[in-house]
Amino acid sequence: MKPMSEVPRRNLYLRHQVTLMRTYSLPLVTRPLFSIDNKIRFKSDLSIRFKLSSFLASFVFHPARPIGREFHIQNLLRHHEQKYDVSFQSKKVLEVLQVATSLPSIDHCYNKMKSWAQIVTTPTADTPGTVILLHFDSKRYLVGNLAEGTQRASIQRKFGLIKTSDIFLTGTLSWGNAGGLLGMILTLADIRATSQDEKKAASQKESLKTKKMQPQEKNPGLTIHGGHNLTHFLATSRRFIFRKGMPISTNEFTVQRDNRKSDLDPCWRDENIKVWAMVIQAEDESIAKNEKKSFGMISDNTPTEREEDEFEMARKSVVSSMFDSTWRLDTLVKRKLSEVQLPATIFRRGENGKIQIYNGPTITEDSSVADLDVLVRNPWPGALVERLPSTTPSKSSTCYIIKNYPQRGKFNPQKAKELGVTPGPDFSRLTKGESIVTSTGTTVTPEMVLGKGKDGGGFAILELPHTSYIEPLLARKEWSSESVMLGVGVIFWILGPDVLNDPRIKEFMQKGKQFKHIVSSKDCCPNYLALESPAIAAIRLNILDSKHFPIPDFNNEIQIPSCQKTDFYEEAKCGMIVQLEPSIEIQYNSVVPLLNTSNVIRQSSNEVRKLAQIASKEVENPEYLCTLTKNQADIPSKDAEVITLGTGSSLPSKYRNVSATIVRVPGYGNYLFDCGENTLGQLKRVFGSEVSDVLRNLKAIWISHLHADHHLGTVSVIKAWNEETKEQDLIQKSKLIVASDIGMKNWLDEYAEVEDYGYDRVEPIVLGERSGLEFKPCIEQSLQVGFSSIKACRVEHCAGAMAVVFNFPNGFKIAYSGDCRPSDKFVKIGQGATLLIHEATFEDELQSDAIAKKHSTSSEALDIGKRMNARRILLTHFSQRYQKIPVMNDNQGKDQVAIVAFDYMKIKIEDFAKMEYFKPALMKLYEDKEDQ
Repeated sequence: MKPMSEVPRRNLYLRHQVTLMRTYSLPLVTRPLFSIDNKIRFKSDLSIRFKLSSFLASFVFHPARPIGREFHIQNLLRHHEQKYDVSFQSKKVLEVLQVATSLPSIDHCYNKMKSWAQIVTTPTADTPGTVILLHFDSKRYLVGNLAEGTQRASIQRKFGLIKTSDIFLTGTLSWGNAGGLLGMILTLADIRATSQDEKKAASQKESLKTKKMQPQEKNPGLTIHGGHNLTHFLATSRRFIFRKGMPISTNEFTVQRDNRKSDLDPCWRDENIKVWAMVIQAEDESIAKNEKKSFGMISDNTPTEREEDEFEMARKSVVSSMFDSTWRLDTLVKRKLSEVQLPATIFRRGENGKIQIYNGPTITEDSSVADLDVLVRNPWPGALVERLPSTTPSKSSTCYIIKNYPQRGKFNPQKAKELGVTPGPDFSRLTKGESIVTSTGTTVTPEMVLGKGKDGGGFAILELPHTSYIEPLLARKEWSSESVMLGVGVIFWILGPDVLNDPRIKEFMQKGKQFKHIVSSKDCCPNYLALESPAIAAIRLNILDSKHFPIPDFNNEIQIPSCQKTDFYEEAKCGMIVQLEPSIEIQYNSVVPLLNTSNVIRQSSNEVRKLAQIASKEVENPEYLCTLTKNQADIPSKDAEVITLGTGSSLPSKYRNVSATIVRVPGYGNYLFDCGENTLGQLKRVFGSEVSDVLRNLKAIWISHLHADHHLGTVSVIKAWNEETKEQDLIQKSKLIVASDIGMKNWLDEYAEVEDYGYDRVEPIVLGERSGLEFKPCIEQSLQVGFSSIKACRVEHCAGAMAVVFNFPNGFKIAYSGDCRPSDKFVKIGQGATLLIHEATFEDELQSDAIAKKHSTSSEALDIGKRMNARRILLTHFSQRYQKIPVMNDNQGKDQVAIVAFDYMKIKIEDFAKMEYFKPALMKLYEDKEDQ
């Protein structure tokens, strides 16, 4: 074991979290404890309360960590984990660090497994990123863009993700490249939790049989690697993302924090792969930075290296509390009523000592109760963090070279014996790549007893957002290093617009003919229907009624005809496999074929067609149309169009995306109600080339609550709106309203430090108890935003959840429930609504599920519409567990019509009544679908 005096110098600091709590409102640790700087300085009498694994994880993944010891330390964590409520001496920390730094290097790991890289997505309208799944028997690695739509594509293609241990993000740290990361983490966490529950149940069953306790398998966690601001990116979501037992570590590759001994050493490794990260700065960015350094232009606010280390520790602490906390929902804490942040469920201990819900007056209703002692649930730790340390956007693009370990040569036992190695465990250690010391003190290395092996296969993945990144990439030392490039046989290129046509790229490919070049870019990859299941469902609905169910926009041809094809590369295709071991080979047998829409149409049910034809004739009957016109004569804006972009709950599924509905009101503008992940992709599929006009006329976005399935598409929609309107903004200043609870504003505000997505042109409207639950624009503003008022009310679902009503000058009125149990307050503010959009998560027979999960059933939603006197009702937000159409009563009159929403559906208010005639065809269509 090394003495601590020999521990290499590294910038590693533990901070007492009282300091962090005071500065950043963090819920954890204390003041400076010690640093490793050839000496150890600490207060010997100080006991620390913190989770050892969190500290060691930061040690393991710190850029200055000892290369080659990561997985040894990770294994060590599993055996030395302490809980927050357990005190232990600083000496224990030092002891573990001594063990960690004395562990053997894995420089001589050998590859024993077959491995390959498979393309999961290429750029399309609803899968805008490119991501590769690197497959080993023991682990999976995701490499590339975790863009919106990635998890849905993975579900569609049935890519096994449960063994995913690491994610390597390429390119710049932006929402375009990482907008699907949060959703992917939640999906992985839920998949693993389900798997662990099943294993635990099986283990308990086995224990009863054998009468012996079976060991419990721990969640191995997930490590996310990427560029500057990765940890900050994750920490901004702390108010709405929380999972237990899913340890998340982050590893940021930056130019400033590259502490490798040599530029050509790997940046990271585990038992399967070695990784060289290449942080590429655009030419204009690097020049700007150099000028600032040369002329002393660095701001006084720029943090020092030590301060930045402290900031990063603070962010990592937040991320740890989001995914690996011991927090319990049933923990109640004592507060004064005046200190409770509403909305919240408040409890009070009664005279009999039992805890019961407090239904008394609030301090706004009666100031005399301000000092009343009450009980409230303690928020999860991440939610207690009011603000993060500041950061600034980074334009650096992260690229990687990833290599397998070599396949070892044949072991020579005779040679080993001659060198004094005793047969047995030492033989095994040598074959695994470890050096051993014989009884005579001789060090024997693996090379001494192994024959010539085979170099491990590998690939590079290079992301160049635009041409200013080309020269810095091509100037990298790695390309001329034999040790780095040995075994690399494939280069994946993720290229921005027109980068592929740059002569420098073509020259590099031509000179590098020893590599197989695979290019993923909008310039050479078609906008095919990447999500096959929802596309097939949409085509079948289109056969039934082409007016209201459009076929998603697609193009199986290359999008940019000017892109000149050469023999130096081939286009990336979804499902394409690059085998790395035992030899490098491109395989095409798993490539996903382009969807043949003609076949889908040809295979459609004749009975459904006949029922649809009958319905079409009935709604085109002049007598019926005359009656319908009379019945709807008093409805304002009956030409307003409702487009249901996402109609499913919880998470994206094969057939339904998550919540988003846009209403186009002629003469006023477009209004988006909730904005789940990949809403922008859905807009592009529905409107095709017209999406620019739709975005330019977007006036407001309403977010009902901060559950991930309702707002993770907001940043990309704002960014797209900003791109479409920034030129006209030079003439006519325009703002996009984003209205919601305070938590939404805080998130958008914090994320703006990671990326300039147009937030300076957003007008956040906060509705709540303190700011008021109604917003009325001034006269000048009303001309721009269209509506005359927004009125909200709190509903029973989660903290901050609200239902809302948009009122327009001509009397048109949209009432939107968001997620909730039936609400009398909502009935009141929505009285006389022209359009009610209400969630109907569960069917009527699942009433108990609806109550438990604070959602509504179909009948409950219809009852709200009846009590509200809503003229038109749209049911949406269906459980992803079933594909059936909710059964609705046929006793609708001329004054109230209710229909069911489908993804991609477009329907005007005046056409709601016509959908009643298509119900038999719809019921038959979904009956056939279930039979399949």
